Amino acid sequence: MCMAGILEVRPWGKPKRPRGALDGPSEPEIGFSLASLWLLFGFVCAHCRPSQLQGLRMSSHTTPTPLRRRSVLQLLLSGGLGLGLGPALSGCGGGSEGSDQARITALLKAQAQAGVDAGLVGLVLGQVSGRAADVATAVAGRRRLGQGSSVVPSDRFAIGSNTKAMTSAAIVALAGRGGPALGLSLPQAFPAWAGEIHPAYAQVTLADLLHHRGGLPAFNGSGPEDDAFMAAVSADTRPLPGTAAGRRSYFARWVLKLPAAQGVVPGRDFHYSNAGYVLAAAIVEAQTGRTFEAVFDEVLVQPLGLTGNWRSWVPTPTDTLWGHEGAQGALTVVEATPGTLAIQDWLDIIAPAGNWACSGEAYAQWLRWHVLALRGQATPLPPGYVSDLRSAADGRYVWGWQAVATPRRTVLAHNGHVTGFMAEVALDRAGDFAVFGLSNTAWFAQDGSSWVLARIDQALADGLQQQSIAL
Repeated sequence: MCMAGILEVRPWGKPKRPRGALDGPSEPEIGFSLASLWLLFGFVCAHCRPSQLQGLRMSSHTTPTPLRRRSVLQLLLSGGLGLGLGPALSGCGGGSEGSDQARITALLKAQAQAGVDAGLVGLVLGQVSGRAADVATAVAGRRRLGQGSSVVPSDRFAIGSNTKAMTSAAIVALAGRGGPALGLSLPQAFPAWAGEIHPAYAQVTLADLLHHRGGLPAFNGSGPEDDAFMAAVSADTRPLPGTAAGRRSYFARWVLKLPAAQGVVPGRDFHYSNAGYVLAAAIVEAQTGRTFEAVFDEVLVQPLGLTGNWRSWVPTPTDTLWGHEGAQGALTVVEATPGTLAIQDWLDIIAPAGNWACSGEAYAQWLRWHVLALRGQATPLPPGYVSDLRSAADGRYVWGWQAVATPRRTVLAHNGHVTGFMAEVALDRAGDFAVFGLSNTAWFAQDGSSWVLARIDQALADGLQQQSIAL
């Protein structure tokens, strides 16, 4: 899952990335990795007692906030792409739209295979373009190292923190249906224990949480809040909550007693925090009396005709598509351990921030709605969500997307990382096109670089360059 840093999970032996710092008050380019940070939530199973938890420790290694790396946008710009096409990328090759789509699909297939040849286990690439916002996708590679089963179009890849845009859209849609108002403050959202909330958060709203302006601690493995939460749950002698909603409420009540992140003014400053998305889901649950997942299905999945599922990042023996971590040429399959299985219930409260999984075709359909909406067509996406994306200024983080200005256009971008999986997406703000890549391969080096994301980026850049699509 995606975020400014990553708490690496020792059971899977992932490398530890060094801690960094935000450069000034601007909103940095997204390079997040949410995955194992959420180990902090999992040190207690709903059925465990504190005495069973004493041997569970988080890694002491810290990680960058945010990760600085070359994004697909930088690759495209550095590639010197030449011809800027007209609106809707009309006529890539001068033929019919059908022939253009066939050519794009073949191009994506070649780039996906090139990514696999370069070391990715599996890869799906997709593009939405053309007058009709046509969808093209291609897959290559294997479901699991050491086995011969190939990736197929219906395989569901974890998209990590690219889930955040979906969660944001769902909550905006819910507000439009009379649900919790986006301007609802935290004390209003949790009236039963409003007096326990730290005064710094008094004016923070539901929208602030989704824009990463809540001022909450990052919970990325680089600060003391991780161990503090673990210690608090371990020491709690009361019965622990037995539902996902109960665990999210437990976390919300605990975290809102903490001071705001150092140097951050809640409600004003951008500070990437996965805790904010857990709290946003907790607000939905507190105000509606329903699980966030049920609300998500009603207001987003069904109206948009999406397909996918909430996928725990703790694998199960019945999984068909497996994640892989490691340096290039040294990948290992991500498998569950007794420790992660014991804490899975707590790990999974992170779902609204990064646990959605879907096929490449399904993710392309999600993006197609955006392309159509950004062109001004009526879609099931909430109008306020679309309007805010269309007007997003360079550098702003809005509803799970970051706006990045290029010489020719503004692009909405994000990437995601959940253990064993990585995702990348770039969406033209005017609705000309969208491109993405999903892989069941993941890795961050000590310096914060990722050969996996670099390879996905290169595939997307090469594909656009061959179509003479300029940024």
